[in-house]
Amino acid sequence: MEARIESAQVRPHIWRLADIAGNRCYLVVGDERAALVDTMEGVGDLRAEVERITSLPVTVLLTHHHHDHVGGACSFESVGISAVDDGFWEREEDAEARIREQLREGFGLPEGTFFSTVEGRRPTTWHVDEGYELDLGGETVRAVALPGHTRGSMGYVVSGERVLLSGDAVTPCMTLFYDDSTTVDEWVATLDKMAALPVDAIMTGHYDHEFVPGDLAGWREMALWSKGDRGMRWQNISLPELRGCLHVMSDDGVDPDSPEFRALIEKPKPRVRSGRGRRRRGRDVGPAEG
Repeated sequence: MEARIESAQVRPHIWRLADIAGNRCYLVVGDERAALVDTMEGVGDLRAEVERITSLPVTVLLTHHHHDHVGGACSFESVGISAVDDGFWEREEDAEARIREQLREGFGLPEGTFFSTVEGRRPTTWHVDEGYELDLGGETVRAVALPGHTRGSMGYVVSGERVLLSGDAVTPCMTLFYDDSTTVDEWVATLDKMAALPVDAIMTGHYDHEFVPGDLAGWREMALWSKGDRGMRWQNISLPELRGCLHVMSDDGVDPDSPEFRALIEKPKPRVRSGRGRRRRGRDVGPAEG
């Protein structure tokens, strides 16, 4: 299988790009320059695909520090990221190296397959604060802090298109189990903040499906529901050191990979011995979002 980067124009100014690992990033093209929001896993030549779409200068902006959003950054000279989420490069490169071998085996990738972290080099970083605006000429990208998945997560509002590029701020299986994830209550505050943004669509890091602001109420309901749910132990298949407590609100039979699925994984909870025997281990649900 070839590690191609697929691209599709989803708005007059926005292109959605996807890698073979199921990750998404977005290229916003104005009249004078372009912005690339996230860089996916780093498998496939992302920079070549960006340059095929536009010859304008490109500013790279990252929503957060996880390997499936920053892996392709090594093909670019510099990237913008929140100060809180900067400084995790060595850890994410280690995770990407393990994922790289899984991708080689799982997709039967041939020798010579392009991987950014192998053939490029770590970019320099500059820090993005909430309210930062990038004028592309005929379109503007504005940064908004969306703590939850990571404490320094940022989203980017494409003002003219009324679109929020949200990274992993909301996902069908929401993940808040990382060391630097916020509490569920803090994430609920982010959901309320997102609901007040002047956007009509929310584009995420792992789905072609576009969500709308009205969908945020369902995530809020799930977050509040999870507080009364016992949950089950969960472990990531690809990176087994990642563990958490899984709460599944969707009914049995709903596809965990579908946009309609609703679950939340928070930080592991202390085990309580109840005398009822061993609890079952939760399944690995949804895409391996990081």
